[in-house]
Amino acid sequence: MTDFWVTFLEWFASISALVAVILTLTQMHGNRTHHASLHYIGHCDVALREPQFSNPELGKLDLRDRTFDGDKREFERYEWYVARLVYSLDAAMRIAPFQSWGAVARTQLANHKQYFSSDYYAKQDYLKHYSPMMRRLIRKQRAA
Repeated sequence: MTDFWVTFLEWFASISALVAVILTLTQMHGNRTHHASLHYIGHCDVALREPQFSNPELGKLDLRDRTFDGDKREFERYEWYVARLVYSLDAAMRIAPFQSWGAVARTQLANHKQYFSSDYYAKQDYLKHYSPMMRRLIRKQRAA
């Protein structure tokens, strides 16, 4: 085989490898986007079923008595709603860190500022369960 063909085949192999890497990275990014979206959409389904928890202004959240609309069981459900929200956003941000999930998290967490900034929430010591990024976002809600 001549030097030309050897060089050509080496060049072609290099280009093929580069294209394979680019396609693999594109596929990985797409998978991450898909899985992050699934986490959040799963939570959106819960928000549609429980709009009073998604927007606590639709009910009465009493952190001193630990009731929601005067009911202790509803307060418990509200806490689980918020935990699910935080975990789903936390997962989405970790799965797809280069997307706009931080902005989505800031918007969604702001609805629960009263809860996050309460002494009750601070005493529960929930923050240690979350990623450093989520902790920062919740602390910003507490400080706002």
